[in-house]
Amino acid sequence: MSDLLAYLPAVAALWLGCYELRLLRTGSDSPFAVRCLCRFGFCMAAAMALLAAPTTYLEGLWPWFPRVTHFLGREMEMAALAFLPLTVIEIGLPRPRLLTGRLHIGVTLAATALCAVLFLSSGVRTRHGSLLAEGDGVVLLASFDTVFTGYSLWCLAGFLFPVHRFARGLGPGALRTGLRLITASAAVGLVWALWGVSSIVTMVVDHRQSAGLDPVGRVLGLCCLVLGVLGGTAARWVPVTTAVGRWLRAYRTYRALEPLWSALRAVSPGATLDLGWPSVRLFSLHRSEFALYRRVIEIRDGYLVLRSFVPPDARALSDAALARFPVPPAGRAAMAEAAVIAAALESARIGAGASGDQDVALAYPVDCSVEEEAAWLVQVAEAFTVAGLVEHMRHRVERAR
Repeated sequence: MSDLLAYLPAVAALWLGCYELRLLRTGSDSPFAVRCLCRFGFCMAAAMALLAAPTTYLEGLWPWFPRVTHFLGREMEMAALAFLPLTVIEIGLPRPRLLTGRLHIGVTLAATALCAVLFLSSGVRTRHGSLLAEGDGVVLLASFDTVFTGYSLWCLAGFLFPVHRFARGLGPGALRTGLRLITASAAVGLVWALWGVSSIVTMVVDHRQSAGLDPVGRVLGLCCLVLGVLGGTAARWVPVTTAVGRWLRAYRTYRALEPLWSALRAVSPGATLDLGWPSVRLFSLHRSEFALYRRVIEIRDGYLVLRSFVPPDARALSDAALARFPVPPAGRAAMAEAAVIAAALESARIGAGASGDQDVALAYPVDCSVEEEAAWLVQVAEAFTVAGLVEHMRHRVERAR
């Protein structure tokens, strides 16, 4: 199982490449940029597969196998990183004047050629998944790691800062979320690239280094590529998660209104809308927004019925409730509303005469959205469930009768 986990970075990169390939086939406003990201994903997947620990331990197949996989893996990783600045250049994001397509291609060709010369000249040997060097080979292999690390930082910095600067100017939405995740991915990539300094140190000090990704490099690579996949595919999953978030918030609000809705329903049972559902609590999550809208309408209708049962001394009752159940200033209006509702419900229960003191309480919010209306009703429902409030108002109404 641990051997299979070592290939997770390759799977993540392959997923990104396949997703970008699908975008390329279905059409895109920037086909060259999408093509660059597609090539980045496939090249990085090949690199991660070649540098995975199980691959480097296949020394029994061919003594040169770990050396070949390490060299090809690093070259493929450099090829993958080369496409990141090209993506920024193609899209036209603001970037340093130094970063031009011609310069970047020149640096890429020089770095890959120099790495090939340094590695092939080092006389590196392998043993138990490690690269060993002696004499001048130590300097050559350490120089190979230095060039590789420097080139990785060049590519990632040339990609990170323009994308981050562009994302800061965007409004909320899938694009900004995706670019922020991509920025985080590139930032982790910078840390991953800096971790390459450890290979230089171990080569200089111990004359050896891992032929593949060490545990820290594997974790950093996996985090980098997973964030990149999430950012690159944000246009697909962000709308879904946003909708699910709205449904969950609507469902929580729906349940929070139940105490108030149940009390009003006892006064006006005919106000309940029969939609043929098995229960008012059982419905699909994607119907929660409509269920909340329905519940708000039913509470509104209950309010209309209850207004005619407001006691004549409603103002005194609400003041008494605020004195008996003190709340912060922000909750006083909701507490006063809940107290008068409790009093009106008791008046309706005992059949008291209608007074309709509408200037005092049950001032239902007007000219507001359903969300604002529901938020106000949640405050009233929470105040309505304060321990002892309903019982206190019941006694007050009975004494005043």
